[in-house]
Amino acid sequence: MKWGSVISAGIAGLTVATMAGLGVTALVDVSLTAHDSALSCAQIPGTPEPFEGNRHIAYDGQAHEPYRTVPPTSGPHSPRIVAPGVYRDTIPEELQVHALEHGHVVIQYRPGLAQSDVDILERIGRLHPREVIVAPYFGIDSGVALTGWQRLQRLPGVDEPAVERFVETVAGRYNHGWQRGATDCGPATG
Repeated sequence: MKWGSVISAGIAGLTVATMAGLGVTALVDVSLTAHDSALSCAQIPGTPEPFEGNRHIAYDGQAHEPYRTVPPTSGPHSPRIVAPGVYRDTIPEELQVHALEHGHVVIQYRPGLAQSDVDILERIGRLHPREVIVAPYFGIDSGVALTGWQRLQRLPGVDEPAVERFVETVAGRYNHGWQRGATDCGPATG
């Protein structure tokens, strides 16, 4: 082992100990190190969707061009952001898109879904508290919709392994730009 590595590890340890003593917490996003290299587009669940832009609208409710996907996967969005978590009310599409731009995954279900299925989705959301938003959505007729930046997967019902795979694969791929070697898999816009 090289002395430089030992000294660096020691300094890092003292820094964390000092921060802990001051009541400061260092936040580490473990999802960014989950894969050594980016998966190929064919290995990512769901379908690639075209880039619809990433501009902020001036205020919530401002008119803008319609989204091409339901739910949206990119496009004009609110300057505000919704925090990851479990929600019992629908989230405006413009807030959904801004969450996607920050690398989050949005799991949505048609209101009226069996409570046992909602419980499964909410549990998944709580297992990924920094990466996932779970909420009802009136835009789908049935089943579950999973969205990430320029990625959409529709499921006819709750499929826990499929939802987990989407979250683990898509969360953090994009955060104001492609991360960890990921690239735009979407079709060209026309």
